Amino acid sequence: MVSAPKTGYLPTLDGWRAIAIVAVLLDHTVEYSGLRHYPKLVSLTHTGPNGVSLFFAISGFLICSRLLEEKRAFGQISLRGFYIRRACRILPPAMFYLLVIGALSLCGLIIVSPGDWWSSALFFRNYLPEDWISRGWGGYTVHYWSLAVEEHFYFLWPAVLVLLGKKRARWFALSLAFAVAAWRTWDFHRHWFDRLIPGLLFGSRTDVRMDALLLGCVAALMLDDDSVRASFSQRFRPWMWWLCVGSYVTVQIVYLLQRSRSYSLFESALLPLVVAGTVYGPKTFITTRLEFGVLKWMGRLSYSLYLWQQLFSVPAGSSFSILQTPPVSTVMIFLCAWLSYRFIERPFIRWGHRLAPPLTEGRDDLAPHRHETLKAGNEPAAVADKLS
Repeated sequence: MVSAPKTGYLPTLDGWRAIAIVAVLLDHTVEYSGLRHYPKLVSLTHTGPNGVSLFFAISGFLICSRLLEEKRAFGQISLRGFYIRRACRILPPAMFYLLVIGALSLCGLIIVSPGDWWSSALFFRNYLPEDWISRGWGGYTVHYWSLAVEEHFYFLWPAVLVLLGKKRARWFALSLAFAVAAWRTWDFHRHWFDRLIPGLLFGSRTDVRMDALLLGCVAALMLDDDSVRASFSQRFRPWMWWLCVGSYVTVQIVYLLQRSRSYSLFESALLPLVVAGTVYGPKTFITTRLEFGVLKWMGRLSYSLYLWQQLFSVPAGSSFSILQTPPVSTVMIFLCAWLSYRFIERPFIRWGHRLAPPLTEGRDDLAPHRHETLKAGNEPAAVADKLS
């Protein structure tokens, strides 16, 4: 019997988002607190890059799955609808955070330079050399490098999928991922890009990290095929999932022993497989744990948590620093994230879903009129008109 594709809201992915944001929070809490004076502890808790890599894998897998779901239901993908929903989802919380830190900088409580601020607002923070930050070191916006990578992906991938179609897009994504990995290895040793633009953080550039998202797309494209999905569901055993997890952990231990952090195509391939294994593989206690209420709650807050954790993690050395000291900083991170989600993120998601209703079962609270349209039994073509 062929396994039907899972559609709509996938609570397992919220659990993975929670794990990803916990990895980031743990890293920054130790790095910027008094615990930073213990180098061994700092190295053991340097899990932020892993959290971001997991976010990339989730994004590639989920975004591509949603686009394929729309194509399967309506026969076409509405780029206009996708970009409207993404803009409403990503931009309002990100811009509000920048407005807040800009105001705090004008008040002299923290330091944010104009170049630092504008590069974040225009999503090229990951290509901003440190020398271009005239004041401070850009700590309050440094996390916008990953938002820039994702925005570049959101801008390019849906158009590629529409232009090439599913089969050719699969090979394109796989080929480009290999090309990115080869370029990363070559540039890591040759430092060509660093000579072109000195002072860039190597691991933050889109051209060396895009494979983490592309291989998530490859996983979604492969598992959109009925026969592949059925075979995966039947043959991907729990021990295989644990082997993938163990392999990823082993790579991280090697980095720890070498006291250097790099990225590989192997890592980028493992994470989507680990995530997909909990979505399409056999249901295990891991899947159940990922769907715990607390993890789902943190997963939904993960974007806002990621935005606000930087403000309360980096010490300012001023009267504002009292809010950047644990445990007050942790309380402030979660408070600001919840307020952002409740009053900015969620309302704008609803608005985006009204402008361009998605095919998203299980989230009818975000698009009530879509639910009414489907209940009324309208033909898919009529609903597709709403997406265009």
